[in-house]
Amino acid sequence: MDKRKKHFARLRAEEQRRKPPTKAQKRNQMCTYLKNMAEFTQSQLKNKSFDEVQKAFDKTMGWIDSFESMDSEVVKGGKDKAECSKTIAQESSSKRASTELEQEVAKKQKI
Repeated sequence: MDKRKKHFARLRAEEQRRKPPTKAQKRNQMCTYLKNMAEFTQSQLKNKSFDEVQKAFDKTMGWIDSFESMDSEVVKGGKDKAECSKTIAQESSSKRASTELEQEVAKKQKI
């Protein structure tokens, strides 16, 4: 009898987890993200509707999605991406580039 109760309790819990979050739960999750990651305050989000919070969340996520690290190559002067990737491959294959990097690392360590 105990196994049967646990089995049905497990099934109810799984069914509840499969349900999509409600609008209020989504708003709460977005507000939490905006407060922690985008430095919004509680008073800024308190009187906003779901749509306004969602717009702010989408805008913040857009900034994050469009982020490019400083290490990535920027296409300059209207070069094709294919041309740029070929020149990067040629530069990375040369031994001279690696020795220059080692020299820069050594300079930084001395400083």
